[in-house]
Amino acid sequence: MTILVAYASLHASTAEIARQIADRLMKSGFAAVARPANQVDSLQPYQAVVLGSAVHNQAWLPEAANFLTKFANELTKRPVWLFSTCSVGETSSFFGPKVSALIRRKRQESAAGAGARETIHFRDHHYFAGAFERGGWSLLGDLFLKVCGGSPGDHRDWRDINEWAARIAQDLQGVDRVKERRRLHVSVRGGA
Repeated sequence: MTILVAYASLHASTAEIARQIADRLMKSGFAAVARPANQVDSLQPYQAVVLGSAVHNQAWLPEAANFLTKFANELTKRPVWLFSTCSVGETSSFFGPKVSALIRRKRQESAAGAGARETIHFRDHHYFAGAFERGGWSLLGDLFLKVCGGSPGDHRDWRDINEWAARIAQDLQGVDRVKERRRLHVSVRGGA
């Protein structure tokens, strides 16, 4: 089984997460490739897809949203997982604990993610905090970060990323076992 880990990244944080996910899937015995979403011409070589995007202004980057639209029909026929790289992940954040907890409670899925939930029925959508350099936001944004107890730096939780990729691998191993049982059942019954 070959897995595509496609991504849309503005400053490399999401790309590095995608490469880590692909690496973890390969260590679990799958063929996996990480590619920028806008460089994918076909899903034909892939039996599963993981798609991630940086989140800017509460929206996925256009390359990831366009990928969902371009391949919507094909994605309904494959196992799909989504991830977002943003300021507040599931386990880490740019902000202090109180603000992070509030943002997690109030978080709404991006328009692209919400649309995919309706059409593709993806298996999971996970949020990871990214890396953020001082001066990456406007002066007002930097002030907001400081007032909210936040800090610049690399806030990616590699343990969470690896554990999420391991859960995907477990799900895919289950998919492989079901397909093998069906294949054996057909061959025992004399089918094609």
